[in-house]
Amino acid sequence: MGTDKPLISVVVPVYKTEAYLRQCVDSLLIQTYSHLEIILVDDGSPDGSGAVCDQYARRDARICVIHQKNGGVSAARNAGVQVATGQYIAFVDSDDWVEPDYVKTLFQAAERCAADAVVEIKGSQTDIWTGEEALWQMCYQKLYDTAPWGKLFRTKIVKEVPFPENMFFEDLAVVCQMIGAARSVAAQSGSRYHYRRNPEGTMNGGNMIRLLDEIKAADMMYTYAKSLLGNESRAAENRKFSAYAQVLMKLPRSGYEAERTRLWKYLCAVRGIVLTDHHARVKNRFAALTSYCGERFMRALWVTMEKIHAARGIGEMKS
Repeated sequence: MGTDKPLISVVVPVYKTEAYLRQCVDSLLIQTYSHLEIILVDDGSPDGSGAVCDQYARRDARICVIHQKNGGVSAARNAGVQVATGQYIAFVDSDDWVEPDYVKTLFQAAERCAADAVVEIKGSQTDIWTGEEALWQMCYQKLYDTAPWGKLFRTKIVKEVPFPENMFFEDLAVVCQMIGAARSVAAQSGSRYHYRRNPEGTMNGGNMIRLLDEIKAADMMYTYAKSLLGNESRAAENRKFSAYAQVLMKLPRSGYEAERTRLWKYLCAVRGIVLTDHHARVKNRFAALTSYCGERFMRALWVTMEKIHAARGIGEMKS
């Protein structure tokens, strides 16, 4: 492919993924869209990940390596975005891998629709949305969600919305803003991104800290979505309800009384909205319905639903 095509930057935060990193980088090097800038950000990995990054940089001039002290996945992504020179940016986690036509498919959708962003969605349909429509879809979680991967953005949008550092669930807080800032968003059917649950990877950390950060991130997304969606703010209520319910079900039954009380009060306040909203996911409407029977009953049925989802391969998105 000639250099007349736009340069696309791929930012890869790297932390303790030596066992998977080669598969990730190899999948990027064989992309059918080859005009890439691959930015590997070694976020102070204590294993051999940094050395692996350097090995690849010596082999392929498209690879740029940044070594920095450990600051978390947001700091790593921000460092990569800061030096990115491509017209578009995609994010890939270092314990994941992508199909050979991953970048090409996203780019072609962006070109075809003159879109500022492209998102991979479930199902076989393709579509073109405004930023507000895409945010509305994100809030309802049926076609796609808030993860930064499985998406392509114009670089200008990403540079204007840095990832919040020193917190988990950073994507919940800011990817919605990237989508909302887009004039148009192309919805591309099919998934060419493969993610792996890695307990040592960039996304993981202390369980209680993660849960408390999810509350904070959900509040940030809710505030933004409600302000942008206006009359369609029920979508924002649904997304906040979803996050709050998941956190409440994972909090210990003893301790954290203030947080549990706050979450439960919100669920009770908006459950009627969720239950009667035909756009809401079945999972959310089920949670809203069972909440009328009390927290203990809701928790028991929620655990059952999680097991059913896991058996079907649905599960939670890695965050």
